[in-house]
Amino acid sequence: MATAVRVPCAGGSRDTLWRVLGWRMVTSVVWSVVLLPVCTTVFIIFSSIDLLHPIQWLSDSFNDLYSSYVIFYFLLLSVVIIIISIFNVEFYAAVMTKGRYSFLVVACTSTESLDNPVAQTCLNEYHLFFLLAGTFMGYSYSLLYFVNNMNYLPFPIIQQYKFLRFRRSLLLIVKHSCVESLFLVRNFCIVYYFLGHIPKAWISTAMDLHMDEQFHRPLDTITGLLNLSLLYHVWLCGVFLLVTWYISWILFKIYATEAHVFPVQPPFMEESDECLPKVLNSNPPLIIKYLALQDLMLLSQYSPSRRQEVFSLSQPGGHPHNWTAISRECLNLLNDMTQRLILYQEAAATNGRMSSSYPMEPKRLDSPEETIFRTPKPSQMPRLSMPPLVKTQLFSSKLSTLDMASPLGSPLGCSMVNRMAGIFDVNTCYGSPQSPQLVRRGPRLWTSASDQQTSEFSNPPCTSAIAEGKTVRQPSMIYSWIQNKREQIKNFLSKRVLIMYFFSKHPEASIQAVFSDVQMHIWALEGLSHLVAASFTEDRFGVVQTALPAILNTLLTLQEAVDKYFKLPHASSKPSRVSGSLVDTSYKTLRFAFRASLKTAIYRITTTFGEHLNAVQASAEHQKRLQQFLEFKE
Repeated sequence: MATAVRVPCAGGSRDTLWRVLGWRMVTSVVWSVVLLPVCTTVFIIFSSIDLLHPIQWLSDSFNDLYSSYVIFYFLLLSVVIIIISIFNVEFYAAVMTKGRYSFLVVACTSTESLDNPVAQTCLNEYHLFFLLAGTFMGYSYSLLYFVNNMNYLPFPIIQQYKFLRFRRSLLLIVKHSCVESLFLVRNFCIVYYFLGHIPKAWISTAMDLHMDEQFHRPLDTITGLLNLSLLYHVWLCGVFLLVTWYISWILFKIYATEAHVFPVQPPFMEESDECLPKVLNSNPPLIIKYLALQDLMLLSQYSPSRRQEVFSLSQPGGHPHNWTAISRECLNLLNDMTQRLILYQEAAATNGRMSSSYPMEPKRLDSPEETIFRTPKPSQMPRLSMPPLVKTQLFSSKLSTLDMASPLGSPLGCSMVNRMAGIFDVNTCYGSPQSPQLVRRGPRLWTSASDQQTSEFSNPPCTSAIAEGKTVRQPSMIYSWIQNKREQIKNFLSKRVLIMYFFSKHPEASIQAVFSDVQMHIWALEGLSHLVAASFTEDRFGVVQTALPAILNTLLTLQEAVDKYFKLPHASSKPSRVSGSLVDTSYKTLRFAFRASLKTAIYRITTTFGEHLNAVQASAEHQKRLQQFLEFKE
């Protein structure tokens, strides 16, 4: 999932980001401003609709387009759209109406004496209602923007013209805006009925205005809200706001996800920072890496001339630098996913939860040949602390052995007890703070009562063997009492189903977090497998064959991890996908697309090389799995 993330990047990455995305952002903003007069014209026409006098209705509407207040609002909205596109500020209110909805302060129509200057100006609650409705819709849109993951950029599988993509989305934008505005007006009327008197009284007091209840009924009543003309104009303003927001949003998505061609071999040395191998192996902004992997996938399938540049050798020297850099990054991405799945499986098997303090970055490879016969070993994985559900009786015999063999006063005894108990203390036996990656996080609400037993080993009494004469302070009585009370409250709350429902993490959220950026891995799989398959006939120098064992080993290891992962609970449950919706939810099913792409990539290689793969050196387990792919039994 590509999201708008602010990351620190070097000057070269920032320049690449501007050269690749700069013109796209500017073009999307320009088109949003160009389409604004069209939306404004439609809004003004429907806001003064009069079916009984159509000629007068259309002439008045077009006359309003040239009025000063419409031009002012148009310039204001243009500035706001530019701010939205740059800073993502999804909130503003616009009131472009006529008649009694136009001004906040109006003259009173009461029968009181005109000599009283206080009673000459009153608050126009209709205009206040419009302003608060625009504010409510802006905040609601901002909330739904993140609730619906609208910052997710779905890349199209088939590249189409930008105009066709926009035309296909335009009708959906209008339909979605009309329905959403209807629900927002309903929600705002409910809020205004209960809380509308607060802003009304505050503005009346601050501006020294009166309420002209003889002119109209208060709107914070049921009879006041049953004003069809008012509700229609508020709904129409909501549609206008949502359409302008969604148009700028959809234009940015269309331009940002357009395919970009990165040169494999730059014609000039000044452009070497934008070549595909260097972009993939650097640390560019996330959107640039997505575009680079997308370009790799496209060139591996549809561009034989660019594939020859990947398989070419450097002059002088005769080294396959392009292929080495591209294959190394693809293998690093796939190894990263393998380690991520193994960590999730270990956490799920022990009924624990992955800690955010553990590094998820795998060891990057210098060359593809380093991964030959290499499988992720437990020693290479970030170690997970012992879960709280493991009973402490498992350590009773081992701890008693340690008490006799190695006293707790020695550094070895203290560290070994802490390690076997699965709980890392904040301070080592030497009195120095440990690394943050070894510090276990505090107990959670959903841990079981057995966690209280394992807490007995969390702070074992140990002394330093080096610092003579110095003893470690024991926890005070108040601290122990607070810890006991906390454990009692935690155990009490963990038995309440309703509290556990709100505090426990949803299984689908954990699954989506594992596959949050799996689109990059899908493109890496497709690009790497297509290049390997094409090398069977196009690789004149045999640069791919030297890395073929490493590639097969990585793919088969990943296939094994994926098969084990989909046997876990909730992993195979497919969320419902809503068709015809403006908000894309394809990120919820990307894990199934990744599994299909992985199996397709292995089959693509096996069907191309056939029985030649029997000569590739691999472990016995991988040879057996490879034979199943050759016989189409997977």
